Amino acid sequence: MNFSKNYDFDFKSDRSNRFIPFIIGFLMYSVTIAAMSGLFTYNLTSEWRDSLSGRITVEFQSNIDVTDTTLTDKQNEEILKIVKSTPGVKFVRKLREIDILKILEPWLSGTAIPDDFPFPTIFDVETDKDVQVDLLLMSEKLSKVSRGVRIHDHANWYAPIMKVSNGLFGFAVILSVLIFATVCATVIFITRKTLGVHLNTVKILQLIGANSIYIASQFKRYYFSVGCKSSAISIICSLLTIVWISFVLPTAENISLFKYIILSIIIPFITTFLIMMTSQRTVLFFLKDKWIDR
Repeated sequence: MNFSKNYDFDFKSDRSNRFIPFIIGFLMYSVTIAAMSGLFTYNLTSEWRDSLSGRITVEFQSNIDVTDTTLTDKQNEEILKIVKSTPGVKFVRKLREIDILKILEPWLSGTAIPDDFPFPTIFDVETDKDVQVDLLLMSEKLSKVSRGVRIHDHANWYAPIMKVSNGLFGFAVILSVLIFATVCATVIFITRKTLGVHLNTVKILQLIGANSIYIASQFKRYYFSVGCKSSAISIICSLLTIVWISFVLPTAENISLFKYIILSIIIPFITTFLIMMTSQRTVLFFLKDKWIDR
């Protein structure tokens, strides 16, 4: 297909067409941002879910009473034995005080902890994701060893957040579809308007034997060039946004930016193809509907 600038229509005669690449480019950029936002939210929560899935925490509070402040070595052995014997448990380990400090470090903000601080006794438990662990039975057995046992199922933490994440991802998908529909509607409106402006040229081409496919191909080639200009605008804005985010977000260095760069390039090309096909189908529709003779 020849995409040269030798058109039978003087598309540049309509000065309003000069703003079309910027309008469509902004719409392309909006789709890209919506898609990247949805992908970022989904990946972030998915990674967090995968890291927490299949893990529970068994905690024994300190200073339960004046006679039982800490667990003895025998109690620790009994706890490990009970947890390991529970169906669905793959691995269990007791956290050291230094491990607990690392967990609390983001909330301490450099605050010094007294030497006699009553650290809880915490066991990190890895479970089989395909097996439902009976936490109630485990809690009942552990409470016989020491009072104040608490079992934290990490799935209860991320379940509400996953619902919000899926909702945001779905919203991003719906928003992207609506913007794509807006692009199609914009192209249909502009194509219809351009056909009206070049009504005489269309009639002349029909008189000399040009068929509807040939006329539609003229618009298809023109809107291909429009799509390329809009794609350049969208890609530049998207790449600048990615660079800005990489400097602003403190965790951006841990984010794989390559897939977002690929996304910012793919979406404009998809939109360009959509613009080409929409303009061609629009012209064929109006010519087939005998609109040109009215």
